[in-house]
Amino acid sequence: MGAIHLVRHGQASFGSGDYDRLSETGHLQARLTGRDMAARGLRPDVVIHGGLRRQRETAQGLVEGLREGLGEDLGEGAGWDCPVECDDRWAEYDADEVLTAARAAGVSAGHATLDSAGSSGEAKQAFQRQLDAALGHWAGLEAFETYRAAADAAIADAAARSGSGRTTVVVSSAGTISLAVAGLLADPEGVVGLWTRLQRVTVNTGVARVVVGRGGMTCIAVNEHQHLERAAGPEDPRGLITLR
Repeated sequence: MGAIHLVRHGQASFGSGDYDRLSETGHLQARLTGRDMAARGLRPDVVIHGGLRRQRETAQGLVEGLREGLGEDLGEGAGWDCPVECDDRWAEYDADEVLTAARAAGVSAGHATLDSAGSSGEAKQAFQRQLDAALGHWAGLEAFETYRAAADAAIADAAARSGSGRTTVVVSSAGTISLAVAGLLADPEGVVGLWTRLQRVTVNTGVARVVVGRGGMTCIAVNEHQHLERAAGPEDPRGLITLR
């Protein structure tokens, strides 16, 4: 049986003027994810990331963490290696395009973007409310069907590479991971509803696990983030948990 680990990127730079780069916390989350994988005995055969900068930087940090963890635990860090590849199908939908389409249809009146929105908790919540309304509209458009087809094809190709005993790690974003997972967990008519709910709560570097067997793919875990709680410690277990 093979395995696919779907990892959301680390915390990006919301409200900074350049969302598509990791914050300091995001870089730490990425390395902690890799170190946790090493501690659990994972040796990925391939790491795939989407084409966005925040996804690439997370993949790089994850691999660094794996090497660090393997070196400390087993002395294997210098000897372990695996290919790191880019697959643009794992990129995220363009939130600004989704919002623009909703405004044009009169669904949303807000004007914030990922780069221009404020960085406060209140600003993040306001942006999320706008995005939730806009996604409901966008899910009925042809652009969503194209996005969904790409996500379905991407996870099918990852499964084809995850034969018996092989492990594929994919670094993507909340929307694309949630859509791939919803396609495995929900009935066809329930995919969009589950997709919108999952992406809203998927934490940065949260991990969904999919096993690949003769019967196809089975999602056995969603949004795992114990590695962040352990690293933060018992006094503040949520200290490293972020949503945006």
